[in-house]
Amino acid sequence: MFPIMGLILQFIAQPYNSTQIVNTAVTSGATFTEETITVLLTMLTLLALSIQIARSYFIRILKKFTLRFAADIWWLIFVILRDASIFLIVFMGFLLYWPGIYQDFPIAVPFQPLAVDFFAMALVLMLVKDTDEMPLYNSLLTIFVAIGTMLYIFGTVFVTESAMQLANLPPTISSSLSNPWGYAYATFNSMTNAPLSIYTFYVGFSILGICGLIAIIYSFRGGIMNRVIEPKANPAIKTTQPPQQAPASPSEQKK
Repeated sequence: MFPIMGLILQFIAQPYNSTQIVNTAVTSGATFTEETITVLLTMLTLLALSIQIARSYFIRILKKFTLRFAADIWWLIFVILRDASIFLIVFMGFLLYWPGIYQDFPIAVPFQPLAVDFFAMALVLMLVKDTDEMPLYNSLLTIFVAIGTMLYIFGTVFVTESAMQLANLPPTISSSLSNPWGYAYATFNSMTNAPLSIYTFYVGFSILGICGLIAIIYSFRGGIMNRVIEPKANPAIKTTQPPQQAPASPSEQKK
């Protein structure tokens, strides 16, 4: 809504400068989309962690159903909410690894990009192991999701969304060590700390690439390389038939 209002006001002020209006509209729309996705990822991380923590609750309720169909629907809801949220976090979180986005608006480096890496590791773990049947890997999945959620929420609250808390404070106070909001915003802001943004991109993108490589290798080994091929019949090999016995003599038939 705000980019549209700004575009309308600029059109009223400069009705003949069409090029500048188009550039402003594109820039405002891109920034608005990036900020919306960044905030939406916060809700998805909370959803993924909440569903994963509530797994024992879903299983306890699952045992109370007397109809198999109702139990299948209940478990399907759990799987869809958990797996889809983790997949969307990794899918939309790839936006945080566009190098140009670090100068568009404040991204919490290294917290938010590394959070996407932990969710990518959780997604790969669900691919290579059956986390619902193996308690050890289910605990590891919970750890990955919990760390990713805490990193992302911390970066969103104390860096990305902390500008409002610092608007009415003097610069000397807002960036001092006594004010955690200002110190976090000044230290972990991608727009003000370019070296940290570059190192975060290199390390985080490498981890994301390793996760993708593991997923590709596993898909080839499990889906293509280990495909069961039924052997075809060889026409050169003839099946041997059992020898036919001679009919019994009349004397033997009377017996």
